[in-house]
Amino acid sequence: MAHFSPARITLFAALLACALGLQRSSDRPAGNANANPNAPEDCAHFLPYSPDPRHIWNRLHRQLLVRPDREGKPWGCDEIDPLLWRETIYLLVGDGYNQTLRLLDEFTNTHAEQLIRDPLPRAILQHDLWAVFDWLATAPELHMEQRAQLERRLAAIIQAVALTPDEIQHLPDNYSSLRGTITNDGLAMPDPRTGWVLLGRDDGDPVAPVHSFAFPRSVFLVYLKLPPQGPSPATYIEAMRSYSRQYPPNSDCMIQPCFPPQFPVGTELALVRRALLIDNAGQPEVSPITESIQVRRYREIPSGARFDFHGTMQQPAEFQLTRHTLGQGVIGLRRLGEDERQFRVFSSHGFDMEGPSVILQSCQNCHQGIGAISFTSYSRVQFGQQDLFIMMHAANERQENAAALAFLRSRGSWRILQRLVR
Repeated sequence: MAHFSPARITLFAALLACALGLQRSSDRPAGNANANPNAPEDCAHFLPYSPDPRHIWNRLHRQLLVRPDREGKPWGCDEIDPLLWRETIYLLVGDGYNQTLRLLDEFTNTHAEQLIRDPLPRAILQHDLWAVFDWLATAPELHMEQRAQLERRLAAIIQAVALTPDEIQHLPDNYSSLRGTITNDGLAMPDPRTGWVLLGRDDGDPVAPVHSFAFPRSVFLVYLKLPPQGPSPATYIEAMRSYSRQYPPNSDCMIQPCFPPQFPVGTELALVRRALLIDNAGQPEVSPITESIQVRRYREIPSGARFDFHGTMQQPAEFQLTRHTLGQGVIGLRRLGEDERQFRVFSSHGFDMEGPSVILQSCQNCHQGIGAISFTSYSRVQFGQQDLFIMMHAANERQENAAALAFLRSRGSWRILQRLVR
């Protein structure tokens, strides 16, 4: 029988938690949603595009995005990504498939794209339709004919509601009111003017590759902010690079512990997700729309510890795009409650409508190393890969946008969409 060291058992537990991502629970969200000004929308009465529930834009939104849980409660109406997993079939079989075909055909045949001319609702509708298309085109080996029929119809509407590049660049920046502010509990919101440094990879790949692989229709920006008593950002980044150069590529941190340059207590990291859109020429464009912001501050970094299994050493927060005021021509970012539950699409176990789970707890599964080891854009220690410490540098948005667009163009789902749009 093979012998596994305690360190490898610990690593296996961490990887298993990260792979599963979510607790398999069907509990309803905790607390009184009405008492929280940032509470998630009541999906039973959510009308993002018009006060008329029969408006075809509202009906299309409900058909594609809103899902009932096992108790019949609707979910998904105001989340970043549709509740679609590899095992999902509700859009591909039976009445769900036939109703979706009819609704998409009705939209196209009646030129319903002309009903709303405001660029922002058109951008949000395209954003959501593209997400559904991406799901269809990513697992084409099942229900191939049904997928192809839906893809063709979705591509036509994606093109019909497309904006010009200038319209995309002049969409409202829903992060502008938060940028550079401090939350009531002391978390700073990323802003290069207040000491945040944008990071990139030397190899030109997206800086958060696991996120980009799951959501290639987004740009992911990773920011670092060191506390005033710490080293300068330039000094710290050079120390990271020096350690990456000297670390033997075939070493194993589970056998011989690794000691990359450690964060000072108070260090903050942020992951900003920004939406890509498709312009009226069929080309991807980086938009000003921020889909989510995840922020972490390191409260403790004890020496000698390997994993933060209890999730107490980091203070996390997440803000997500909300369509709540889309009818008034604006969109916002709402902060998730500490105990808020969602059906997580990213880093989930892939089975249809399993969950929901506490969002802020699920993030800890993949970032439970201590200090710099938990910074998975830099440290791949938890994942046992050959290149354990990535060469990183201070970057700019132009470089990171280019990396995201290059990655998108490499994806098979994008090539399918581009062919249909053309």
